[in-house]
Amino acid sequence: MKTTSITPADIDRLENTLVHCPGVARAQVGLDGRNRLAARVLPWLPPTDWTESGVLDELAGVTSTETQFLYEEIFVAESYLHGGIVLREDAVVFDVGANIGMFTLFVGSRCPSARVYAFEPVPDVVSRLRRNIERHGVDARLTPVGLSDHDHEVTFDFYPDISIMSCRSDYADPEQETEVVTQYGDTVRRLGSDARRQHLAEVDALLEKGLLAEERRCRLRRTSAVIEESGVSRVDLLKIDTQRGELDVLRGIDARHWPLVQQISVEVHDEAGRSTEGRLDTVRALLLEQGFRVTTADVVEGSGQHTVSAVRPEYGDDPRPVVAAAGDTHRLTPDTVRRWLTGRLPEQLIPQQLEVVPALN
Repeated sequence: MKTTSITPADIDRLENTLVHCPGVARAQVGLDGRNRLAARVLPWLPPTDWTESGVLDELAGVTSTETQFLYEEIFVAESYLHGGIVLREDAVVFDVGANIGMFTLFVGSRCPSARVYAFEPVPDVVSRLRRNIERHGVDARLTPVGLSDHDHEVTFDFYPDISIMSCRSDYADPEQETEVVTQYGDTVRRLGSDARRQHLAEVDALLEKGLLAEERRCRLRRTSAVIEESGVSRVDLLKIDTQRGELDVLRGIDARHWPLVQQISVEVHDEAGRSTEGRLDTVRALLLEQGFRVTTADVVEGSGQHTVSAVRPEYGDDPRPVVAAAGDTHRLTPDTVRRWLTGRLPEQLIPQQLEVVPALN
């Protein structure tokens, strides 16, 4: 290979291709001392403390505090793979309440053959979601709507400092949102990690400032309407995180579409003394009636928020191989990255020097 054939455009092309590789969060490309391509890639789960790795540096988020929280919940804690939920080869995933796309990116990283349908109604967040999907080349269809039990437009309370708390204005509960953030901060304190101190300071600053909401008009669609329009023959995983809108999403599924849904991971609000009290039992009963095996767990102890995992017993007989399950993260290696690049780039752009590193500058 002639060293003169490598141009700045080639370097950019290789770097932009590398971040599309499943398991790669960031990449740096340059020339070594002999003018040969040299690449360094950072996995989504580096083998060191993620707060020092720079894994989130190029992700489009609303705030750094929120982005760190989402990464920890989804990539580190694997919160949507609890209760026996798995990702099978060629899975169809509905990401309802996609926010900036952290779960969509997780699916793309762990199950690259999956097709994701990402739904997010808040325009301010949709722009970040789109950038993250495009940056990492996830096979995802983004639809800028929320899901519900009928088609309509509503006003949302959008929290610029913590967008994951955003919800329909008629479902908003600022006092409860503040309590949840407080409880999250208390949890971080109990963990006692030095690496979390900056993150905790940001959470405390947010609480001191107070949660300030801005109104946004958002469109909601009936769940069965988007299932019908998608033309899918199955939904391997329906993930729902819609800040008190979860029951509307489930009630928007028509009888003819329930058999298509194989697994559900849904955050359920059941807050004592509030309008959602008793909802956990309602959701559990609905899913049991539809033939699912159901397990529950607290999101944050005492918060009134619960994760409900529902799996059809017969889904275990699906012949497609399981690609991702809780705790089975596959190690990224230079060989796997090179194999992925082969056929996607000309031979002269496959770097001879390629390292998987625990941190990038």
